[in-house]
This record gives sequence, C-alpha cells and structure tokens, in this order.
Amino acid sequence: MIITLTGLPGSGKTSVAKGLSKHLHIKYLPLGNYFRKIAKKEKISILELTKHGDLIDYIDKYQLKIAKKYKNVIIDSRMGAYLFRKKAKYRIYLHAPLKVRVKRISNRDNESYKRALKETLSRERQELNHYTKHYGINYQNKKLYNIVINTEHTTVNDSVKKILKKILRKSIQANFSYV
Repeated sequence: MIITLTGLPGSGKTSVAKGLSKHLHIKYLPLGNYFRKIAKKEKISILELTKHGDLIDYIDKYQLKIAKKYKNVIIDSRMGAYLFRKKAKYRIYLHAPLKVRVKRISNRDNESYKRALKETLSRERQELNHYTKHYGINYQNKKLYNIVINTEHTTVNDSVKKILKKILRKSIQANFSYV
C-alpha cells in the first residue's frame, strides 16, 4: 500500500509519517530529508533550492522511481498525491495555521520566529508557483486527498491515531458489500 503525506512546511508531515510507519510497519521515505540533503550538497539553503526548478523536478522524478521500487511505502512529499494519484491508496493532507507552523519551524531549526516566517512564506510562494507552472496543479487543493487532518491542536500521536482510524474505516468499507 502506498500512502502519501502532503502539507505545508511545519504541518507535521515528517513526524506523522514516522508514526504511521511505526504502526503500520511500512517503510517511510522522507522526501523532505532528501530535499534538505540536496540543498546541503549544493551548499545552498532550502529557500534557494526552491528557486532551482530543475532540482525540484529531479526530486519529483526520484519519487516516480520509488513508486516502481516499493509496493508498501509512506512518502512525505508536496507532490505525492499528484504524482501517485493512481497508485496511492491513501493521500493524506496535513494542515495548520501559518503561526502554528512557523513556530514549529522556528523551534525545529533553532531560528527566530521572524526569520522562519520570512523563509516559510518565500518557500511556499516559490514552490506553489513552480508546481502550478510546471504541473498545472495546486498541491494545497484538498480535493486531491482522501484524508485531511488539521494538526493545530493535536499531538503527533493524536494525528497518527486519527489517520489510522480513517484508514481502518475506509478498509472496512471497501471490504464490506451491501446486499
């Protein structure tokens, strides 16, 4: 089973994906970490990397290779729901208000709230422009997803539990036929 997790920076994708991986015993592939690794290798910030459309496209092509390699995987990616729309059984979107997400990023990256806000807004704008231009898609459109979770007031464990309940409910519905 392929599961994709999408959301804006600081929405909890990585933490929730790790939790799901642990509970479902499915490999987790963090494309966000891959993105950071490329930025580090290129000796540029993530914000600068988002300006390089060719590198973003490279990451998207890498994701498609993953789909061929794994039958059971959790992928944390902005374009996962779009790139795996036919293969992913569950396409999950996590969201939270900007202030909450920036606070999380500020804490995670040990930087000021003001700097985290500026970088987050720039990154979101650049990514959205890139994906709209190259794919004609807005990955924030919740219609792409079959599970949507607001992480503002939930812990990682609570978000994982909500998703697991929805997956279980959908699996039961899919396997149950009415006479």
